[in-house]
Amino acid sequence: MKIQKSVLVLLILVGLVLPLAVPSAALAQTGEEPTGFQNVWLKIYPEYDDPRLLVMMQGKIEGVTAPAKVRFLVPAAAEMYSAGSMDAQGVYSGGPPDRKASDIPGWDEISYTVKTDTFRMEYYDPIILGNPEKSISYEFRWLYPISGLDVYFQEPRRAADFTVSPPGRAISFEGFNAIHYSYSGLDDEPPLRFDITYTRSDRRPSLEITDGGGTMSSTAAIVAGVILVIVVVGFFWFRRKPAPRARADRRRATRSTAAPRPASRPAPGPGQVKARFCTGCGQPVESKARFCTGCGQPVESNARFCAHCGAKLT
Repeated sequence: MKIQKSVLVLLILVGLVLPLAVPSAALAQTGEEPTGFQNVWLKIYPEYDDPRLLVMMQGKIEGVTAPAKVRFLVPAAAEMYSAGSMDAQGVYSGGPPDRKASDIPGWDEISYTVKTDTFRMEYYDPIILGNPEKSISYEFRWLYPISGLDVYFQEPRRAADFTVSPPGRAISFEGFNAIHYSYSGLDDEPPLRFDITYTRSDRRPSLEITDGGGTMSSTAAIVAGVILVIVVVGFFWFRRKPAPRARADRRRATRSTAAPRPASRPAPGPGQVKARFCTGCGQPVESKARFCTGCGQPVESNARFCAHCGAKLT
């Protein structure tokens, strides 16, 4: 009987202690690292908002629940800009990562605790060589398997002959011309290496330039010139039009105030000479009478201007 009571007490104690022990074990695993990354994109932007090469990387962790420790390889000369987490609303949070030299010459290892399932990492690398003929030798290394990776190389504004080797797919991306690559199942493969070349004399970063290049600027200038010519020609053409219109309006106004014509003219009787009639009022006039060609009213034979409408007589 005493043994049964002892076993019962032991079971009760285990039931009380076990729920408290499970959260502690879960908390002890928060420092675990992911088994891999998924849905990763890598953006390489030369001279974007800085004369250097901007590298941005974002993706989701696999095999572990956040918070978790993540590690990345970055060039030793790189300046870290961000290393943190993105929440479901796209809000970034983070701070300076831990950094140390890696076993690979010329590369450092950074690490930090990602607090959500999405990591975000950015840095600037001063590896753009030459001017105005630019060249970049970029290398991407990873520490975890990556199930899916999209890589984007952005063409700087005012750049010419932008090429990336090996060749990729040319696309329009975020308002820029870009070269796109897609990879899957990256694990123990060698690093991805790319060679970028282009010509660019403008020293301003792309974000400080509003147009796409010299060709578009020339086109805009030509269009503006054509519009200016049309406006100037139209201005002078319309300035010359009011004078004839004013004369025509004056003629119409004079005619509208003239006496109405009779419905019919009296026919000449036998032996009578056919009389001439005024084209304005219809009254008979002298055979040698003159008429104004503007308003049709009779005028004096020696008059130079019409007394009715003011038109010059010929």
